[in-house]
Amino acid sequence: MELFGMLIGVSAATLTLAVVLVSLAAPFLWLWMVIDAALREEWEYPEATAASNNRLLWVLLMIFVQIAAIPYYFVVFAKVRRGSVPRPSWACAPTDTAMAQPA
Repeated sequence: MELFGMLIGVSAATLTLAVVLVSLAAPFLWLWMVIDAALREEWEYPEATAASNNRLLWVLLMIFVQIAAIPYYFVVFAKVRRGSVPRPSWACAPTDTAMAQPA
């Protein structure tokens, strides 16, 4: 019986330690994902179009619902690395017409 009691005690301690570690790491993941979503260009989101507001939606969702950082990690962060997607033609800045006109 002592072995059974010891196994329950070790299991409870292990579970408590795991919960404490996850509880301490969750705010860091949330902050990291909010910063990534705010700094990521609109065209770097999966299936982004010229009229999409993915950045705004993800940032607001993660600010008001902190658990949304977990799906953001798998849907956006892990799928598309920042700077790895070529800039589409619709995301290029329009040329300055004042500089293009001859004086």
